[in-house]
Amino acid sequence: MLHKTRAIVLHTVRYGESSLIVTLYSERYGRLTCMVNGVRSGKPKFSPTLFQPLSLLEADFYYRVNRNIHRLKEATCPFHYTSVPFVPVKNAVALFLAEVLYLSLREEESNPALFSFVFHSLQLFDTKETGTSCFHHWFMLQLTRYLGFFPPEYVFRGATLNSGDEQVFSNLSQGILSAISTLTAGSEGPPELLNLRHNERNELLESIIRYYTMHIDGFSGLKSYAVLQEVFRPVREP
Repeated sequence: MLHKTRAIVLHTVRYGESSLIVTLYSERYGRLTCMVNGVRSGKPKFSPTLFQPLSLLEADFYYRVNRNIHRLKEATCPFHYTSVPFVPVKNAVALFLAEVLYLSLREEESNPALFSFVFHSLQLFDTKETGTSCFHHWFMLQLTRYLGFFPPEYVFRGATLNSGDEQVFSNLSQGILSAISTLTAGSEGPPELLNLRHNERNELLESIIRYYTMHIDGFSGLKSYAVLQEVFRPVREP
């Protein structure tokens, strides 16, 4: 049966000479894997650009219960990014967040609140001109609200209790803990300016990644993290 849903591209793998296997996070069905035929043929039915990481789609597909792979029939893009593909820093953040979402969003069922948060946050990221250096920190912290392991408030006050959750954040400086409180309080996006140095942003992100690793099986070995570090590396004077 043919179904329509909004969806976010998380991951693609080439299949055969002209097809793709695309992992989507959809509004109606949660995580979906779709076969997309005719992407790399002489007269492609679909433009390959539709299936770049974090592309926002309107998708028509043949959904069959108890099938692992469904077949995509039509796809259009209701929102075209104007900066993410073209600004190197934003592109690196997008690739990193696509991997984060691919490893985090496992449920094959509808979660409208979670989908709406991700969909609209990506639109916000594309349109923001400032405050993007900590966007991925903000996004990952806010995402934990929907994944069910948002850190309790006392963690951000520098608590040094014995459980693993607290230990992840307990050694951070007061300045970084204050930044976490600011990032978690801003549900409409990160602040325009956040007074964190490069090494502090790295330290905070590594703590957030460790926190995810504690709560999500298989959340490790982020390949895009090295690229992200390189893009954000401060330029040294010759």
